[in-house]
Amino acid sequence: MKIGIGIDTGGTCTDAVIYQFEDKKILAYGKSPTTKNDLSIGIGNALDVLPKDLINEAEVIALSTTLATNACVENKGGRAKLIFFGINPENVARTGSEYGLEHMDQLIFIDSKTKPNGEIVEYPDWEDFQKNISAWLGDCDAVGVVELFAQKTGAQLEKKAKELIQKELKIPVVCGYTLFAENNIIKRGASALLNARLIFVIEEFLAAVKKALQDRNIDIPFVIVRSDGSLMSGEFTATRPVETLLCGPVASVMGAAELTSEENCIVVDIGGTTTDIAFVKNGVPQRVKNGVRIGKWDTFVKGLFVDTGTPPIIVTSVLSVNSVPGMWQIKS
Repeated sequence: MKIGIGIDTGGTCTDAVIYQFEDKKILAYGKSPTTKNDLSIGIGNALDVLPKDLINEAEVIALSTTLATNACVENKGGRAKLIFFGINPENVARTGSEYGLEHMDQLIFIDSKTKPNGEIVEYPDWEDFQKNISAWLGDCDAVGVVELFAQKTGAQLEKKAKELIQKELKIPVVCGYTLFAENNIIKRGASALLNARLIFVIEEFLAAVKKALQDRNIDIPFVIVRSDGSLMSGEFTATRPVETLLCGPVASVMGAAELTSEENCIVVDIGGTTTDIAFVKNGVPQRVKNGVRIGKWDTFVKGLFVDTGTPPIIVTSVLSVNSVPGMWQIKS
């Protein structure tokens, strides 16, 4: 009889369950207020409600959280900036806000020229770049870096910039090429900047989980729910926290579909910060086509379709559900 533990940390409450896989049965459930000053306390309190004998039988822990989602909605996160190589600042000023790049003072533009075939015809002035690193980035917790046609150049400029920045400042540097390969450099840049902003948020969460488990002598491997409903390791999550966008609501969708066996349904997840709505058709949760969009951020993150917002989203989403391809016609 395989048993697993599920832990979800939201903006208001932290929940823990013990689940029996074979019979698809929840054996125990615990809830505790989320302790934002120290997340490990709330996680530990939720775990303490669960029967210890069942915890000892568990083989895996699955984590989900709305911390990244809430950070986007509330415009929170670590201090970060984004470096662009080879793109005109006027283009970003004109369209950047469509993707979440609203503040030009968070962006640094480095002159370089690259042909569409990946040939770099004008390299950056690396000496000047290195000289200004501390002035540009000294107040940052993390940095995003993207270059034009990176998929063709082998991301030469991104890699060089990362090397120089980390030599000087020793802070996380998110290279766009490690996240997504799509051509739209502005959207790729927004995804990289958001990933950089979320590193601190998810690091804090993962550290809290580890502390809560260690304090209770629980030595069980854990995985984290990804935006598309799949699972990822803690190591992967730490470097790509943007992949946790909407992972809390996504876990709700996957769990609801699994527990109810409903082929066609609307799943509504009402939390203290956001309300999230998703759709299941023919037993399959619906997916976004062009990447997850949340708050002001439009990203390349692959994921399930989840409409998220403050409580009025219940009304607006359900009344417009016919806008989702292939879904039902629902009238007020």
